[in-house]
Amino acid sequence: MTSSGILRANFTISDAAKVAIEQIRKQYDAQWPDNPAAVACVAWGIVVPHDGAPQSGRVIVGFYQRAMLADVAHGIQEVSGVKLIFFTTEQYVANFDGKVLDYADEHGFFMRAP
Repeated sequence: MTSSGILRANFTISDAAKVAIEQIRKQYDAQWPDNPAAVACVAWGIVVPHDGAPQSGRVIVGFYQRAMLADVAHGIQEVSGVKLIFFTTEQYVANFDGKVLDYADEHGFFMRAP
């Protein structure tokens, strides 16, 4: 963690994930043309099933929109050429440590060993 309290991104991004991130950006921009995507966000999400199954976690990719940019700009980092906000806590940062953010149609986004 830096002195500002922001966790440093500790992963890289594959070419496939970069393409998928740009596809999501285009979807955001088409859906909200007056408030388009400003910066990507990579986070660890917790899935809580309604059927009582155990909770699980997975990497989540989304965007902060232009209207939010001033509030989050201090946290922008660049990872493998992609400007992003790394949104996680110390509890989950090890899920990213030294790994590659990747994408496959059958899995969506996932973390893998380099």
